[in-house]
Order: sequence, then structure tokens, then C-alpha cells
Amino acid sequence: MSKLIINKLKYTVITQDDGKYGATIPFKNGLNIIYGPNSVGKTSIITGIIYGLGAEKGLGIFKTIQNPFKPEFYNFIDGKTIKSSYLLLEISNGVETVTIFRYIKGGEVHLAAVKKCSADEFFKTEEVTKLIVSGEGVFSENGFQNFLFNFIGINQVELPTYDNKLSKLYFENILPLFFVEQRAGWSQIQARQVTRYNIKDVKKVAFEYIFGLDRFNLHLTEIKVKELEARLKKFKEELYQKEENLLIIANAEKSEEILIVNTNSIGKTSIYDYIRYLQEKYKAESEFINQLSSQNKEYEESNEKLRDSLKTLDYQFRKASEKVDKISIEIAGYESYIERINANKYKNKQLKKIKELSTDFNIKTCPVCEAKLQAQQDDECVLCHSELSKKISTPEQNLAFLEDEENTFKKVIKQRILDKLKILEQRNVIRDKIKEYESQLEHQTKTFAGKEFADLRKRILDADYTHKEMEKYSRIAQRWEDLKPLRRDITITDLELKKLNEEVSKYKQTVNDLNIINSITSYVKSNVTSLGLFKGNKALIESIKVDSNDNYTPYLDNYDIYNISSSSDNIRIILSYYLSLLQTSIKFKNVDSINFPNVLLLDEPKQQNLDNDSLIDCVSLIENILSDDAQVILTTYSELPSDRQKFEKHIIYEMKSKTDYLLKRLTE
Repeated sequence: MSKLIINKLKYTVITQDDGKYGATIPFKNGLNIIYGPNSVGKTSIITGIIYGLGAEKGLGIFKTIQNPFKPEFYNFIDGKTIKSSYLLLEISNGVETVTIFRYIKGGEVHLAAVKKCSADEFFKTEEVTKLIVSGEGVFSENGFQNFLFNFIGINQVELPTYDNKLSKLYFENILPLFFVEQRAGWSQIQARQVTRYNIKDVKKVAFEYIFGLDRFNLHLTEIKVKELEARLKKFKEELYQKEENLLIIANAEKSEEILIVNTNSIGKTSIYDYIRYLQEKYKAESEFINQLSSQNKEYEESNEKLRDSLKTLDYQFRKASEKVDKISIEIAGYESYIERINANKYKNKQLKKIKELSTDFNIKTCPVCEAKLQAQQDDECVLCHSELSKKISTPEQNLAFLEDEENTFKKVIKQRILDKLKILEQRNVIRDKIKEYESQLEHQTKTFAGKEFADLRKRILDADYTHKEMEKYSRIAQRWEDLKPLRRDITITDLELKKLNEEVSKYKQTVNDLNIINSITSYVKSNVTSLGLFKGNKALIESIKVDSNDNYTPYLDNYDIYNISSSSDNIRIILSYYLSLLQTSIKFKNVDSINFPNVLLLDEPKQQNLDNDSLIDCVSLIENILSDDAQVILTTYSELPSDRQKFEKHIIYEMKSKTDYLLKRLTE
């Protein structure tokens, strides 16, 4: 069974004058309450646990340069500059104990050092293993997540992503199922789920994974089905577009993957039969022309030369026309861009007027940041008090840039228009030559061939047309044949999709899955009742569902469960749910597939409008469900001494006043 126990957290902060500050927080099995007023450091204890587990992404920290701690851990403390700081986190899996060392400042924050010892013995032993906490390699042999998964006793898995790749399920993906962060965490279940790995349906698969549902493997199949459906749709759309284009070009229709063309000469026929017909016709016409042409050698040679020249000129004419079209499109693009430039110029002129109005109307404060305008320096924004080095350019600078860019594009347009005119002129020359050669060919036919060759030119033109038709339909046929691999991909994908759909359709929720989901649902209802949610409306409470339809979170068919009562009720729903996960994990402790680590980290639910009575009910509920197999760490506070008495036996660390801060001066 998977298990994670937090034994101890130790902070050490060293200042430039070698002064030492720190704190030691011991934990135990069962309920651990960290007690104290706001802003004394309760959340810093939770942050230390998460940071020690290499899961700061679960706090919203994604860059190494970002520090999840407050400034007194890495900047200044008591007015003194901090030279270095680190933490020691002692954890256990029920069998083995290790201590994790991580720098907060002054060392390699992307690494962690791990020793098989207690936190108190860490610096007394030599053997240490350095592991990669962030960046590439966290799941490598020297990766911290590789160590942590093995230590807790959970398997590493790879899941499909939205970009059709595979990604590991990271620790920060399962963390939101047993950690509720103080700010965003109480807004919804799994609020701090990390989606940056692009894992498909990550909330759903994280739940199925951590509770070892048999549906986890089915869900992977369903994800694969979605992937294949998307791929099949893409293939079919691509095939349809390409086929439609060829059908239009060939004036054809499709019948059983064969092109049926509609011709003037032989009517409807397959494209291959039509190509054979054109080949035979061209061969017969060519033989007839050659027979007539051989009677006059001079005519034959001149005629052949002119025909070749006409083909070349026709090709050149078409290419010139294509260039003209491309340049026209290019010019249209530049003109469109100039229109956007003019729109931007208008906006910047308006901004310039706003800037001038700040003087005309004697505006004394910036409407954005409310800073006093007269206190601005040359290196600050006139309106929003931002540093120019971090601000976009001024309206005047933008106008100058846009004017310059507009002039540049106008010059380019002018040049491209000249280029277009040159090509048009070249095309006209080619057209004139075509006419000249056609006239010459006609003259030669009449002059050299006599009456018996009067129709030779027509025959030649017919033969040329036949040849062009033959080449055209041969190209279309080849392009149609080139679609075979795409059709084959569609067939293979379709077969694979049908096979996977059959697997999904045969699935019936297993007894194991039903037992776990029913247990969570039952505990949610019981906890909701204990916490006084919905004013004891039994019918409403019994209507609560937990299943895959809403990522295995509580919901109602007829109402939005989070909008039918007060904001404090939302917190009680979330508390009820997370406690139900722990209760279910304890209940099924002998099921090896469950990966829930039997620990809950709940950071100050009272910050989110939870009243004292509900907090007391929550603590009572935790008291009744906890055993030696589980641990709950809760940060909270109440101004009432009577409330403290109710919590007292569970308080493992207390900060007694608003000036009793977590970090204290240490003496040697």
C-alpha cells in the first residue's frame, strides 16, 4: 500500500553576519494542527513540505528563479541580508525513513540531497544522494520524482497528451488530490492541478490512477479512441478536399474510388478508359500528320520547329501569367498591411491626444495606477507610472515607426507594381510571338503544302489539343492514385477505432471500481451531513453523485452544487470530499492498487469564510475517522480561547501572537 508520512520539517536561515534563524516542526500520525494568527508563518510550514517534496509546481511555481517562500527566507530578516537558507524534510513510508535537503537560497535549488536518516542526524552522516528536482531528468535514474514514486510505493505511468505524444504523470498531478492550497485551492476540487504537461483529461486520470481504478486502463483506451477519432476526421477532411478538387478539375464523379469523367467525345467513362482513348486518338492523328508532312521535307522541318516554338511560348505565357497573379496577391497583402498600419496610426494619435488632455484637464493622478503624475520622472510613464525600460514605446515613437513602416511598404508596392508591368510587357511580347508563329504556320501550310495540305494546320492543332487533354487527365489520374496511402490510412485507422470501440462497449464497471466510487459517495454524503451542509436537507444530500461525468467530484443533476448555498458551504463540500478520499483509502487499505498516500494537507480553510462552528465540526469529523494509518496536517486559528481548548490535543506547533513569527533567532 502507498504511504507518505511527514515526520519533521526544519528551517535554517543564515545571514551575512553568520546569524542563524530557524524553526523545527515535528509531526505525528493522526491530526496535526498548526495554530496561530494570520501572517505569522503557518502557510510557510505547508510550503516547506511541498517544496521538500519537489512539488512547488503545485503552488503555481513553474520557473526556477521564482521562489515560493516569503522574503524572510531568502532576502532579509530582522533587517539583515540573508546569505543562505535551506530546509530538511524528514519523511517515512511506514518502513523506511529518509531526510530531504533542499536549498532555498545560496545553493543549487534544482537539486535535492537525500539521506537514509532522521533530520537530526542528517549532518552527522557522510553518505548522500543528489537528485534532480526540476528541469530535465526528474524521472531519470538520478531524478527526484523517480526516487519519490519508488519511496511512496506508486508506479510511474505515461499518458497521452493533446499533441499526440506521451507524458509522465508527475507528482504535482496527483498532489491536488491530497493537498488544498490556501488561496486558489478552496475554489474548486483539484484547483491547483498542473495542466502544462498537456495530459488529456488530467483531473480524471489522476483520480483513477491514485485510487487504482480498473477504469484507468479503460480511460486510456477512451483517450486513444478520441485521438483516433480526431485523426480519422483529419484524414477524411484532407481526402475530401483533395478528391473534390480533382473532381472539379476533371468534371468527374466518384464511383467505388474510381473517377468517372463526363466527356464530349465518348460520354461517361472511367478516367483510365478515357486516357487510353486519347492515347490511341493522338497516335492515329500523329501518324496521319507525319505521313502528310513527309511529302514536303522543308515543310516538315519548318512545321516541327514552329510547333515546338509554339509549345515553348505557350508555357512561357502561362508562367508569366502565374507571376502576374502572384505579384497581384503580394501587392494586395501589402495594401492590407498598410490599412492596419493606418488603423494603428489612428489609435496612437488618439493616445497622443489623451496624453495632451492630461495637461489640459489638469489630471493629477494616473487613471490606471493612481500614481501622482507630477511625481513622475523622465524614466517613467506619463500616464501609468511604469518604467520606460519595461513599457512599450510612446504614441509618438509608435507614430514615427508606423510612418516609416508605411513608407517602406509603399516603396515595396511601387517596386512590385513596376515588376508586374515588366512581366505584363514580357507576356504581351510572348502573345505577339504566338500570333506571329501561328500566322506563319498557317502561311506555310498554304504556301508549301498546297491544297492537299490545306487542313494540315487544323489537324496539328487537333493533335496538340488531344495531347494536352491526354497529359491533363494523366496528371489527374496520377494525383488520384497518389491518394491511395491516405485512403489506406483511413481504412487502418477506422479498423483500429472500431476495435477499440468494441473494447469500450464491452466494458462494465468492475466490482472494485463500484466499491471505491460508492464508498467515496457515501462518505461525502455522511460528511456533508456532519458539517451541516444544505441545512440538513436529506433529499438534496442523497441526490449527491460522484462519478466520471464530472471528474469524480460531487455534483447534483438538477443544481449547480456550488451555487445553491453560501460560500462557506463550498468549503464544506470540498472538505467533505477530501476527507472522503482519505476515509475510502483507509477503508480499502488492503487493496494494493490504491495509490492514495493516506495524507491530507489542508491549508487554512477559515481564510475562505469557513465559520468557527464548521471548523470545530470538521476537526471532530477528522478525529472520528483517523487511525494510525493516516495523517492530516491542518493550519488554522480562532480568536476564542474556548475553540483552542477543543483543538489543544492536536496542536503540534503554535505561534501565539501576531509577532510570534515562525523563524526565530537560534543560539549555538
